[in-house]
Amino acid sequence: MQIHTSTLLHLLYSITRIVLLFLCFNCLFAFAAEKDSTIVDSLLARGNMLIASGDVDDAKKSYKKALKYEENSLPALSALGKIAFDEKDWGDVKGYFDKILDIDPDNLEAHYYRGIAYRETGVFKALLLRKLDWNKSKKHFLAVISRDSLYQDVLYQYARLLRYKEDYEEAISTNHAQIHVRPDLVEPQVKMFRLYRYLITHRSEEEAISWLNKQQWDHARYSIAEAFRRGGKIDEADSILQVLTTDSLNMPVQPLYLSLARVYYQQEDRQTAQQNYWTGIDKIRDNVAADLILDDIKYILTDEEFETYSSLQTLEEKKEFFRTFWISRDPTPAATINVRLAEHYRRMLYAEENYEFDGFRTWFQDPDQMNYLEYPNTNELNHEFNDKGLIYIRHGEPDDRAFTIGDGIPINESWKYYQRGDMPQMDFHFYIGTTGNDWRFTPIIRHPAILADRLGWGNIYYDLYRASPLEQLQYEDQMATRSRKNVTEALTTDRHKWAENIKPLDVPTSFDTFRGSDGKTILEMSYAIPTKKLFDEKENQATKDSLVVETGFAIFDQQLREKAKEKNILEIPDHNFDFFVNMYRFQLLPDSYNVAFHIRPLESDYLGGFRLKLPVENYSKPELEISDIQLATNIEPTSEISFFVKNGLMVVPNPTHHFSLNSLLYLYFEIYNLSQDESGKSIFTIEYTLENVKKKKKFLGLFGGGNKPSVTFNSEREGNSESSIEYYAIDISKAEPGEYILSVHITDNLNSAIAERKRRINIVE
Repeated sequence: MQIHTSTLLHLLYSITRIVLLFLCFNCLFAFAAEKDSTIVDSLLARGNMLIASGDVDDAKKSYKKALKYEENSLPALSALGKIAFDEKDWGDVKGYFDKILDIDPDNLEAHYYRGIAYRETGVFKALLLRKLDWNKSKKHFLAVISRDSLYQDVLYQYARLLRYKEDYEEAISTNHAQIHVRPDLVEPQVKMFRLYRYLITHRSEEEAISWLNKQQWDHARYSIAEAFRRGGKIDEADSILQVLTTDSLNMPVQPLYLSLARVYYQQEDRQTAQQNYWTGIDKIRDNVAADLILDDIKYILTDEEFETYSSLQTLEEKKEFFRTFWISRDPTPAATINVRLAEHYRRMLYAEENYEFDGFRTWFQDPDQMNYLEYPNTNELNHEFNDKGLIYIRHGEPDDRAFTIGDGIPINESWKYYQRGDMPQMDFHFYIGTTGNDWRFTPIIRHPAILADRLGWGNIYYDLYRASPLEQLQYEDQMATRSRKNVTEALTTDRHKWAENIKPLDVPTSFDTFRGSDGKTILEMSYAIPTKKLFDEKENQATKDSLVVETGFAIFDQQLREKAKEKNILEIPDHNFDFFVNMYRFQLLPDSYNVAFHIRPLESDYLGGFRLKLPVENYSKPELEISDIQLATNIEPTSEISFFVKNGLMVVPNPTHHFSLNSLLYLYFEIYNLSQDESGKSIFTIEYTLENVKKKKKFLGLFGGGNKPSVTFNSEREGNSESSIEYYAIDISKAEPGEYILSVHITDNLNSAIAERKRRINIVE
């Protein structure tokens, strides 16, 4: 067959064109793929950057957009799976990591996260479905362990699954293996003690101790002591713990000292208990030890405190955190015993006995299925107590309780706390879940019988009890709103409650500051013990000839670091005076401080004191200054040595600021930075003013008559120094009883500089 040349050329042209088109399309596809890969890389980088900055929602959008360009992008799937893990969205965790396993069946990360996800979803399912999920969880964990037992904390995560399945002994053994192969991990070492706790709370004492005695781990020896302590065998527990503190252990020592603190608090030996607690803190050597201390206070942490602790970098910072934590809560920080710490452990021991619950807290058992209530992040730290326990540990014994029993009535209890100080009144209502001791908050009470038993607690209960069907939803919403407010307040605060027999003691106090040395300021805190009142109440006691009183004063900076502390035991003889006056004196750098004072007559149920913020004046500035006006019951020159003596004067302060008509009003103050002429002389004028606060009332002039609401008089003074010590006595016998403002106005006659101080006083008959 002959082929024309033109036909052959045309055929060759067509073939060449097809080849060229094919090559072009391949180039375009390659270019598009390369372009898509570049876009995916950019989106992944953006998502990672957003995660680092905390913008999770936009990060998710970026990762999902990356999947549109590359649906099998392992980094995007992994990132989305980890976000779902952090959000506890277990369905999405399974979904994303399942896609990874479709692509890479041996992916350890995907097996690890799916193991956790199936473990957690099993909690919320009925028994058969729970077993199916937990079997899948086990399969994924074993897939990781068989390939790489060092992968992350997979052995610990598997131990948690075993604990869920109530195989506590195997859970403990598995977690010990985790610690052995990965001693660098903190959480398995901290949570090891929780696994032992599950064993001794869910097994009989005999069964638990029998198994523990067969183990070689130091944790097991410690847990035997804990089993004895929880079983009321205090001496046996103490004996084991004391021996362990002297041994070289392959475990942190903090649980030993925390348990010893419990032992001695149980025996009301607060001093020894507190010493053991602080020994545990002093012996912190690593982050595991610090976290174990945190484990005992996590129930009363605020979110801000937990965030602060989590941000700390050094062990010294963490030790200081614990010291500051307890100082901030101690109502009497100058005392030897931290009563708030002691009360915390009393509550913990009571909650351990009455409110312990470590089971699964599922949604279908929750009385608040509409999610009315809001919880702080620290609520997630609790795995040991029910809702009653958390409230009790934070706020102590309720002031009132109510419960209702009857057929068809859910198991219920309500607690009321009265308003005290800054703490508002709070009501809490609890229903018990379907398992064990699972007391839960309920935001609304609907049952008429339960409402009827609480009618005296407030109008809302009466309104709901008598509500018509149309009013029901409105009042339920009001109760839910109140419950949400109360629960949020309660779980973000805590309070110290004194024993019911403690009576408040009102002790007048006064702060006065003067210039000290080296740029410091002298702070004097005077106080007046109401001895006549206290002696009168000792009439029927054998030791009524003297009064023994403990007082303490402590000063902390704004970070609650201790700057000064002093505690005294005073033995005051019986006398005819209404008050016994004493004083604390310190030199401090000018600043704002947290100060605390307490007073406790040792033979009575009285307790007095305060905590407050106190600015301390700066007298090192070059301008004319006047110190505080110190009010006194007597001032006279002396050569004696006494705590009340300064600059050759005996100044007996009057912290009550009350003066009777038949007494003199004494005042002491100091002037600084007066100008001096060429001969070194200072010339200045002091103007005193006493003004009745209720200016509409007239009174006789204090110094010779007149019908004015205030009296002013001047005193011209000269000196030979840049400072001057001043005191004065004012006759107030003709004054009308009432509240006054005493002003001292200084004028430097050499340069016209002025300075002024004021003080409130009360004149009584």
